[in-house]
Amino acid sequence: MKQNATMIAGILLPLLIMSVVNIAAGPNPDVVINRMNVNAELFENSSVRVTIIAEIIVSNEYNGTVESIAFPVLPIGLAMENPRKGVQSFKAIAGNITVDKVKTKSYNDVILVKFLDGLRPGDVRNVSFSFVLKPSTALVKLGGDRYRFAYRLYMPNATVDYNKSTMKALLPYGAGVTKISSDGIVEMDALSERLTAVWRCFGPPRGSGWDFILEFKVLGGTSPVSPSPPAETTSIPNVTPQGGGTFPLLELVTFVVVSNAITGALAFLLYRRAVKRKVPVIEGWQASQEEEFLLTEEVVAQYREVLEKLDKDERSIVDILLDKNGKVEQKDLPELTGFSKSKVSRILKRLDSLGVVRRTSVGKTKIVELSPVLMEIFRERGEI
Repeated sequence: MKQNATMIAGILLPLLIMSVVNIAAGPNPDVVINRMNVNAELFENSSVRVTIIAEIIVSNEYNGTVESIAFPVLPIGLAMENPRKGVQSFKAIAGNITVDKVKTKSYNDVILVKFLDGLRPGDVRNVSFSFVLKPSTALVKLGGDRYRFAYRLYMPNATVDYNKSTMKALLPYGAGVTKISSDGIVEMDALSERLTAVWRCFGPPRGSGWDFILEFKVLGGTSPVSPSPPAETTSIPNVTPQGGGTFPLLELVTFVVVSNAITGALAFLLYRRAVKRKVPVIEGWQASQEEEFLLTEEVVAQYREVLEKLDKDERSIVDILLDKNGKVEQKDLPELTGFSKSKVSRILKRLDSLGVVRRTSVGKTKIVELSPVLMEIFRERGEI
């Protein structure tokens, strides 16, 4: 009996490894994060809420289905130095996904984004999710009112177009920047009236990721916001795979099998809540296809709040996009709005950073598209 069990294990393990090698063998050139916006909100209790918005493209040459993408957060070594560090909570926001936290031999915390329907060759998917880092994981209080934010964004197991990716850190109210790492700039966030540190275009990664460092001092004793982030999805217990190998080939094998059974019911419930919409087709634009995303009450509330704070120029462009069924060529906007090209570019940059629009290129043509979530909200309100 023992010999038979050993033989079966010897047969099944290689097959199991082969079943996940396409998504777990490190950055895959055929699975591309075309652009990624990483937004970190810093709180005075030294916790950090990170929201990641990513556009994922699967090459037509890809063989198979992409079931998940792993985003490493905390190496095992750092967790051993300070067991209090790590991911406190997490949640899926949009993109027909579920989000789990997994522990591997190389990383103590990995956020695993799982696609409910899988991604196939030629698919384009926009996803967003968030997680909260425990106090002192990435933000440390140096003494008095001084803080140091040191965040390392580890490379996921997909190819990242870092030239189109952006990192933003929203500081607490009353904070003033005293030091910022190279290529970072400081801007004022008009919505919240808080300083924001921005790194546009990551640049080539150093080792396994990108580093963003910032020091600031909080002035004054009052803040109109909570000193800590609101509660998100409660973390599930870590699932530790058994076996050797390096992240993420062998370490995710056991997790993928066990997690599918554990989260099956949750995935089904989330899938039933997903809202399906069809994007109007623009010839030659690969993102013009049917797409599913989760439209929760929280997401709707966030977008409505953003809309209410748009100025009249920003709102005029949103109204034009609504009239054009959600898409327009950027070169047409100066004539449609009466604004100069430079003013249109500034407004679009602002709307893009808020998640109201997204911009892409088809050859030499630049396309501006209204957020699919906003499109659905306007449909519910009967405005389109």
